[in-house]
Amino acid sequence: MKTNKRITRAYCVELEKELSIAAARREYLSLKPPRARFTFLCTNEECRRLDAKITGVNYDLNPQETTILQAAHFRANPKDEHCPTCEWIEHGSSGDLDRSRPGETEEEAKVRQAKRKLDDYIDIFDPNLKEKKPGGDRPGKGGDEIDGDGQGRGARRTSSESNDKPRGPTKTTDLERLVESYRNAKTLPWEEFNLLTLQVSGYGVIPLRSYFRHIEAATMGENGCVLFGGGTVKRYGEGFSFNFIDRLAEKRVSLYVPPDQMKAYRFRRYLKELVIQAEELRYVTLYTLGHLEENPKGKGIDLKVEDLRQIAFVLGPPKTKTETS
Repeated sequence: MKTNKRITRAYCVELEKELSIAAARREYLSLKPPRARFTFLCTNEECRRLDAKITGVNYDLNPQETTILQAAHFRANPKDEHCPTCEWIEHGSSGDLDRSRPGETEEEAKVRQAKRKLDDYIDIFDPNLKEKKPGGDRPGKGGDEIDGDGQGRGARRTSSESNDKPRGPTKTTDLERLVESYRNAKTLPWEEFNLLTLQVSGYGVIPLRSYFRHIEAATMGENGCVLFGGGTVKRYGEGFSFNFIDRLAEKRVSLYVPPDQMKAYRFRRYLKELVIQAEELRYVTLYTLGHLEENPKGKGIDLKVEDLRQIAFVLGPPKTKTETS
C-alpha cells in the first residue's frame, strides 16, 4: 500500500534508530566532512522487511528563513509498498479524511485538517531536560514516548492494530523540532494558525502562538516560554556571542557561550558551522528557553542558557555588497 500521511519520523539505517527530520539534520551536520547521506526506511518493522525507503529532504542544510528551498522533511518513495498496518497509512478517501469524525466538534475537525497540511506538528512539549550536563551532551531516557535524543513519538501501534484509529499526540523535548513545527504552522492562513494549541508539560494547554514571545516583550528572569529575535553573531575562539537587534526596555540583550560549554556539547560541530555561517549573514534568529538577568557591570541584559539544547538558530539573508565591504 502507498502512504497518504505526512511522515514525521524515519528509521536511520546508519544510526540504527528512529529520528525526526530535525534530529537527522543535527546528526548529519555533526559528522566530520566529507559526509555521506543517511539511508532512511519506514518506522514500521514489517515495512522495513519490504525495504520501504523514506527520503530525507534538505536535512543536509542548516535551518534558514529563505522561501527558495522547502523546509526539511521526510517523503515516502512513491515506488515502495508499505504494509497495511503502517502508521503512515490512513484508510479512506481524501474526502472522507476531511470530514468530521463521529464525536468530533466542528472546531476539532478544523484543527485536525490544519495539522494534516503540516510536515510535522508537536502536540506536547516538555521543556524539562533530563540529566542536565554542561553544554548538554545528551538527554537522559525517561518521560512518556521520549527517546534518548529527545525525539517525541506519538502512540505506537503494533502490527495487529488498525490504522482507522487516530494516531496519538506527538511529544518532544527537542526545542529545534518545536521551532520547526511553529515556523511551519505560521505558513497556514491566520484563521487556521490561530486554532492551534500546544500542551506544555507541567503547565497546561495554551495557544501555540502564546508560547513564542519576541525579545522586546520579554520579562526579566524566567519567561516560561520560547523567546526569539533577530541578531548578530561573533566568534570568540570556540565560543561565541549573540546580540539581539531589538532591545528590551531600551537595553541591549546579549548571550555569551564560553568555549568550555561549546566543547561539552554533543552537537558542537553542527552549532559551530551555524555560527561560522551566521557571521556572513545580515542577521540570524535565535529561539531560546534561557532566562534574563541584569548584567552585573551594568552593560545591558544577559541571556543565560544553561544547556545548549535550549537554543535553536535559523539563518537569515546574506549581507549585501555594501555590508561586506
